[in-house]
Amino acid sequence: MDIELVRELVALNLTFYRDFAQSFSDSRAKFETGYAHLLGFIPAGKPTVLDVGCGNGRFGRFLQENIVLGQYTGVDFSPFFLGKMGESGHRVLQRDLSLPGCLDDLGSFDLIVCLATMQHIPGGSNRQRLLEEMANHLRPDGRIVVSNWQFLTNPRQQHKILPWESVGIDPSRLESHDFLLSWGRGGSGSRYVAYLDREAMNEAATSAGLRVVNQFRADGREGDLNLYTILAS
Repeated sequence: MDIELVRELVALNLTFYRDFAQSFSDSRAKFETGYAHLLGFIPAGKPTVLDVGCGNGRFGRFLQENIVLGQYTGVDFSPFFLGKMGESGHRVLQRDLSLPGCLDDLGSFDLIVCLATMQHIPGGSNRQRLLEEMANHLRPDGRIVVSNWQFLTNPRQQHKILPWESVGIDPSRLESHDFLLSWGRGGSGSRYVAYLDREAMNEAATSAGLRVVNQFRADGREGDLNLYTILAS
């Protein structure tokens, strides 16, 4: 994907998360059911955690309620979410995850999570680079958890797919499995989402020198809205 289109798609999503920050955060107040399944894969002791695309910090809150948590670091590109996270006393930083080096100078971690975030990084090479950067910040015996929205296998979610022409983007410039999805809470909006299924995640893991420890689907009304992939070095 050419860099100009990457910046257009990043700007599209930044506008979305600016204009619908509060309604989006309100819709993400409850913990996902899939979180509970992750507890058995979290390193023992007081794990240090990097939350890549932390949003409003709900996974950090889930960890605080369920384990003895070491240092938690959250990174996101949304000033709104980072402001909310800053009130919690956690270490939070603004980073553009579509850029190389976005995780530089953060240290190493026992657990790195990227929940419903990699799907918003434009370009397969950029997503691969981000996964490799996460692997470079993982401590020995640590775990990486990535979750991705499985909207193409859910009829209820398929209705949210919009034509790219509605935002003035020529679909021939896009990669396969790039989609524009609507948002209808607190107004009408749209955002860029890449569809990343089991095959895509397994290929990315292999290319990054990671092994798949476990994969499962959970969340949503149907109980299968998100694909969780647990990785190790």
